[in-house]
Amino acid sequence: MKRKYESMFIIRQLADEKLKENIEKVKNFITKKEGELLEVKEWGERKLAYEIDHYNEGYYVIILFNLDANYISSLENFYKLNENIIRFIVIKQDR
Repeated sequence: MKRKYESMFIIRQLADEKLKENIEKVKNFITKKEGELLEVKEWGERKLAYEIDHYNEGYYVIILFNLDANYISSLENFYKLNENIIRFIVIKQDR
């Protein structure tokens, strides 16, 4: 059963084309798992509250999507394996 989720992730400092490439990878992962993208918000480059992996700034992205709950752990693993994503969170939304 598909549920509504919100995911925020932070991409380390990269060139613009690499940023877009990493965002597209996440979007493609969701759509390949038969998920539905509802909204993608790019907050842009922001200062981090504290240093993460020697980075003081990161590019923030928020994605709202519908996805089968069975794929959430796969999405989290996808984030962990992407060396350009320094932080992420996935939250189930109430309808």
